[in-house]
Amino acid sequence: MVGKELSAESLLKNFSKELALSKLWNSLVTTSNLSDALRHVAGENGVLTGVKPVKEGLRIMGKATTVETASDDWGTVIQGIYAAKRGDVLVIKCSADDPAVWGEMASSTAQKRGVVGTVIHGSARDISGIKTLNYPVFSRDIIPNAGDAKAEGRLNVPVKCGKTTVNPGDFIMGDECGVVCVPQSILEDVFREAFSIVDNEDEIVAKIKKGSSFLEILGIDK
Repeated sequence: MVGKELSAESLLKNFSKELALSKLWNSLVTTSNLSDALRHVAGENGVLTGVKPVKEGLRIMGKATTVETASDDWGTVIQGIYAAKRGDVLVIKCSADDPAVWGEMASSTAQKRGVVGTVIHGSARDISGIKTLNYPVFSRDIIPNAGDAKAEGRLNVPVKCGKTTVNPGDFIMGDECGVVCVPQSILEDVFREAFSIVDNEDEIVAKIKKGSSFLEILGIDK
């Protein structure tokens, strides 16, 4: 159950502050809830298709700093780390999944600069080192080879990851189910709906525990 202190209004009032993200972090809202909420509000699921966590048990939340680069150009990715603000999530759109654009050194650098996680619509490598750092990385694939530091890509531009377009400043959440992006313009409505979904799910679980049929609750007991 999401308490009053976690209302959409109180959260968004201080959304740019670390305290607001801390409140959301401690709520029960997941990427599944957020995706459902976005679908209810805007008819889109916000999922970055195929992107999954490198290490289970780590979550991310924050505003997107975006990178668009060729998969053989990890130099642009390093530029993106230094362009990101503390508390941001780095979202990288690659031209392909081979070679990898992210590894242990990039993770260590991002972590030291206060970037809260990296989402790659492409590939990562150096997975053992990344897991040791406990730095959250989400990627479409894992491969050992990398390209060069060409730095020929673009920073803070709209990037399309599957069917979802991520704009700089959009809200990003990642957990064990994957990654969801919520546009800034509808953030308040989506958060409010997500909190409502959590409340509703709590009520359904309570009813099932008391012996109610899930079919009856859903109204599909034909």
